[in-house]
Amino acid sequence: MSTQAPNRQSAPPVRGSWEALLTEARQLALRDDERAGEKYELLIGRLVKMPLERLAANDNRMQRMLEECLFTYQSFLARRNRLQEAIDLHADQLVYVFDADATAVWNERQAYMLSWLERHDESLALMAKVQAETPWDISLRWQLFEMYRKQGRTEAMLGLIEDLEGLLEALESHGLTPPDEAISVETLQGLVRYLKMMNAIEQGEWQAAYDNFVEAASVSDAYKENWHQLFRLLVLNGESKLANRALNRETSPASQGFWRGLNGYYQGDKAGSKTEWEQVTRIPIDDLLMRSAADWILANYYLGDPKRLGLQLALRLIENMRQNRDPLIIALAGLGWAIQGEYNHLKMNIEFAIGQLRGSFNGNKLPEFNWYFFRDLLPAEEFAKIEHYFEVPRGRAA
Repeated sequence: MSTQAPNRQSAPPVRGSWEALLTEARQLALRDDERAGEKYELLIGRLVKMPLERLAANDNRMQRMLEECLFTYQSFLARRNRLQEAIDLHADQLVYVFDADATAVWNERQAYMLSWLERHDESLALMAKVQAETPWDISLRWQLFEMYRKQGRTEAMLGLIEDLEGLLEALESHGLTPPDEAISVETLQGLVRYLKMMNAIEQGEWQAAYDNFVEAASVSDAYKENWHQLFRLLVLNGESKLANRALNRETSPASQGFWRGLNGYYQGDKAGSKTEWEQVTRIPIDDLLMRSAADWILANYYLGDPKRLGLQLALRLIENMRQNRDPLIIALAGLGWAIQGEYNHLKMNIEFAIGQLRGSFNGNKLPEFNWYFFRDLLPAEEFAKIEHYFEVPRGRAA
């Protein structure tokens, strides 16, 4: 399930119309202008007072507008860490406003915000309810699994896997396919093995983790080209030999070279890691895959980025992204400035990156694997000032 509001097509606005007011609010929101909140509050306050029959008139024209305003304003509040306001936003009237799909998206968002407020029992209960109502939603099941994992709730993790295996067994025994045409049996089979991999990693069973991902990649195209989901975890947890085996499957030279270098770096092979990273930095930027850009930037950073090439690419990517800026690249730009000894950008970039994560309901802190890069590349006293912005890997110093 996507936590984004449904994409609605709108006609060109007529001056002074509801659509014109909404267009003005959208434009302010795109500029991250505080006045956008005032516009959305005004629109929502008027729309929720409309009779239901007027909301439903003209093919639900005003209903769709109200939904967009609610979802967008909720994102606006979340981005600013005004989480309780976002949770409470017209909560008493939503049952009259949303259909089942919109309600599910709204509840998923609420679950994330509750977890960010450390109200974990409420969050997990709501998320489990949404997932149970949409059992074939792969993204949702994975998100719930991740929430259980971060809370160390092993039994719940295993229960989620067993439930999915039960659904698959029922399908296969009757020769059926999932009711959602966008989902295949093979994708579900891959997900089972991926979740088993993550559970094995939590238990420190590294060979089992490797074997489960190999099976996932063999049965599902969703994993066949995504070996980074395995080798990153192996490298960061010091499982050097298994990591190298997984890295052999990586097709991007930049990603393979950076992570091979990092693997050697953590094993004490400083000369070998330097050689790997230097080879990465010689790859022309135009030949990079977008998913490898961060690895190319990091290879430069681990070499000290003497020509600021990594920082320049990070800044260029941010400029080109305009609206949907990648939080990781934003954070990496701050790290790039810090490597140059200019620390004033570091906290600002990280806070902006986390605002982007919140606004898209993808997290309240930078993901765990980022913790390692910033720890490695910053002086200890500078890293201590920002460590609270990261999801700290369990077992690591907080």
